[in-house]
Amino acid sequence: MEAMRILLVDDVHLERMQLAMRLQRLGHIVEAVASGQEAIDKYPLFDPDLILLDVSMPDMSGTEVAEKIRIKHPDWIPIIFLSGHDEPEMIATAIDMGGDDYLVKPVNKIVLAAKLKAMQRIAHMRHQLKETSEKLEQANELLSQQVNEDGLTQLANRRYLDQKLTELLAWHGRNNFPMTMIMIDVDHFKLFNDHYGHLEGDRCLQAVADELRKNFSRAGELAARYGGEEFVVLLSNCDKTRAVRECERLKDGIQRLEIPHSKSLTSDIVTVSQGMVSWVPTGLETAENMYEIVDKVLYKAKEQGRNRFVAAEFT
Repeated sequence: MEAMRILLVDDVHLERMQLAMRLQRLGHIVEAVASGQEAIDKYPLFDPDLILLDVSMPDMSGTEVAEKIRIKHPDWIPIIFLSGHDEPEMIATAIDMGGDDYLVKPVNKIVLAAKLKAMQRIAHMRHQLKETSEKLEQANELLSQQVNEDGLTQLANRRYLDQKLTELLAWHGRNNFPMTMIMIDVDHFKLFNDHYGHLEGDRCLQAVADELRKNFSRAGELAARYGGEEFVVLLSNCDKTRAVRECERLKDGIQRLEIPHSKSLTSDIVTVSQGMVSWVPTGLETAENMYEIVDKVLYKAKEQGRNRFVAAEFT
C-alpha cells in the first residue's frame, strides 16, 4: 500500500515530534504543525491524505479547525482527532464536528498502526475515485466538444450556433446592448471544388475557418460553420461602426491567404462575401428570423459582385 501524506497538528512540541517520527517510520510523509491556523494555511499546499488533529489547542480547538477545513475544502479528507480524554461525550462531539475517528494520547503503537492501515485503504480508494472522476470529466469535456464542434473546421457547429444565438438575442434584449451577426460565404466554392477536388475544397474551408478563429476568438465572439461553405460570426455588444471594421479585417485576412482559385468569376484567389446586421435586439427575435434576414443581406453582397460585405439597415 502506498505511503500517505499526513498532516499532523499538535501544539505540544515533544508529542508532535515523537508522533511524527513514528509515522515516518511506518513509511508515511508527514507535515507537522503546531497550531490550527498553520494547519489551515498548510492544507492546500500539502494536499494531505489524512489529518491527525489535536482536540485541545490554545489558538483554535481541533473541532474548530476541522469545521473550517470542511467548509473551505469540500473534498473529503479523513480526520482523526487526538486527545488525552477518553470520555464518550467528547468522542461523540468530535465526530459530530467533522472528525472520522478518535485516538487517545499517548497513542498505542498497535492501535496507531491498525488505524493507519485502514486509512491507507481509504486513501487508495479515494485516489482511484479521484482519478476515475478526472477521466470522466475529461471524457465529458471531449464529448461536449464533439457535440458542439464542426468536425471539419473545428469551429462551433450549427447546433451550438443556434443555441448561442438564442441566448445572445435574449441577453442583449434584456440589457439593451447592440449585437452583430455576420454571414460569410466562400465565393464560387462549387467551381473551386469541381476544379481542385473535394480534398482541396476541405483544405480551403479549413483555411477560412482558421482565419475566422484568428479574427474572432475574444470573449463575446463566436465563429461557427453554418453549413457547406457558409459561416456565421456573432459579436456581442458590437455596434455597426465596429462591425464594419471587423468585416473589412476579415475580407483583407482572407485575401492575404492567397488561396488560388483559377475558376473564380470574381478573382484569381479565394474571396468571401459577407452580409452583416448590427442592431439592438428587442428580445423577441428568433434565430430562424435572424438567419433569414442576414442571408438576404449576404445575397445582396453576391449580387453586387462578391468579395465584399453589405451592412443591413435593420432596426
